[in-house]
Amino acid sequence: MDEQPRTSSGREASSGTPVPSTGLPRSSPSGVRTPAAESPGSGTLLTGTTEDTWHLPADTEPQERLWLAFPRDYSRMGTSSWEVSGARRAWARVAHAVMDYEPVTLLVDPADRQIVHTYVDPLIPVVPLSMDNPFLRLSGPTFTVGGVDGQTGQRRIGMIDWVFNGFGRRPGVEFRLDDVAGGTLAELTGARRQLSLLVNEGGAFITDGEGTLIASESVLLDPARNPGWSRAHVEAEFARYTDIRKVIWLPRGLARDAGPHGVGGQIDQVVAFASPTVVLLHWQENPSHPDHEVSLQALEILQGETDARGRPLNVAAITAPLAESDGRGQVSWSYVNVLPVNGAVVVPSFDDPHDEGAHQVLEAAYPGRAVVPVPAHRLYRRGVGIRHVGLPQPTRMP
Repeated sequence: MDEQPRTSSGREASSGTPVPSTGLPRSSPSGVRTPAAESPGSGTLLTGTTEDTWHLPADTEPQERLWLAFPRDYSRMGTSSWEVSGARRAWARVAHAVMDYEPVTLLVDPADRQIVHTYVDPLIPVVPLSMDNPFLRLSGPTFTVGGVDGQTGQRRIGMIDWVFNGFGRRPGVEFRLDDVAGGTLAELTGARRQLSLLVNEGGAFITDGEGTLIASESVLLDPARNPGWSRAHVEAEFARYTDIRKVIWLPRGLARDAGPHGVGGQIDQVVAFASPTVVLLHWQENPSHPDHEVSLQALEILQGETDARGRPLNVAAITAPLAESDGRGQVSWSYVNVLPVNGAVVVPSFDDPHDEGAHQVLEAAYPGRAVVPVPAHRLYRRGVGIRHVGLPQPTRMP
C-alpha cells in the first residue's frame, strides 16, 4: 500500500488560482482556507494535468466487489433497539440484493461480530472495524483506477481519502471513528492512498467516467465543510487526483436532505449518470413541494451544458414518488439514487404508485442490467439512499 500525504502544492485551477496552502493536519479539517476567485459559469473545463493520472470510474464500470458497513448501535440509527434492528435489516437487504451479482464484504464493529450473521448471509465475509457512520460512500474514500502494471498485467487501484467531518459537524452525528476507514481499506485492497484536504462525501458528486463531473455546491462549498474554498479550489483538487476535466455545478440537493434528518445536499439524490451524456433527473411534479424548484433549476442548468468532450447532455426525468410525508414532514424520496453493480442496478422501492413507472424508466436507462428493487424507507429515515451505503471497488482487470 502506497500512501501519498495530504498536501497543498498550489497546482492551479482553471482560473489560475492556486489551491490554498493550509498545513492543516488530518485531525483538524475545519480550519479556514484562503478564498479564491470563482470559476466562470456553471460548468468549467479544467486544463490541469498530473504526473500520474488516476481514472475516476463511473458507477456503471466493472467492479471487483462492494464494501458495506454494518450499522452499529448509536443514535443516528435509532433511539431504541427496534429502530437499530430496522436499520440493520435495511442494510442487509442491500447486501443480499448485491451478492447475487458481485462479491460483498462487510465492515463490522468488533462488538457486533457475534450478531452480524443473524442479519446477513453467513457467506458474506466480515472485516472487524469500528466506524461511526455506515454510509460508506459518504464517510469513506473514493476508489480510482490507474494504468496497467507491467509486472502483473492488472490495473493499479488507488483511492482518494477525503476529509469527513460529520456532514459539516451536524448535531448528533458522530464521526471520529470514520477517519480510519480509508487507511484500513487501502491495506485490505492494496490501493495507493492519496490524502486530500477537501472535506467531501461520495454523494456530493457523480461522474460519467469520461472526464465529466456533476458537483454539489451545497456540500462542497458549505462553510461548515470547506470554509473559504471556491469552485476553483474544488475543481483543482479533482484535477490533481483524477482525470476529471469538466465540472458542472448544481446549487443544492433535495429539501429534506438539507434538514435535520438529512445529510446536507447530496447531489446523487437529484441526478445520476446512466451512461455518458445521459443524465437521470429527479422530477418533483408538485409545484408546492420545495423539491419542485430544485428539479426545475437542475434541468435549466443541465440543458445548457455539454460534457468534457463537448457533447450536449440528454436529460431523462424520473417522476418522484407520489407520497409526500412520512410523519416527520415532507419527504424527498428519490428514484435516481441507485446502485449499479455488475449485471444489475439496485433501485429503491417505496411501495408507492409511482414505483412501477420509475423502474421501467430505469430498466430502459440501464440496458442489459437486471433492475433489482429494494425497500428504501428505512434508509431514507436515516437520511440516506441506496447508493450512499455501498462503496464499489473497481476491478483490476484491464
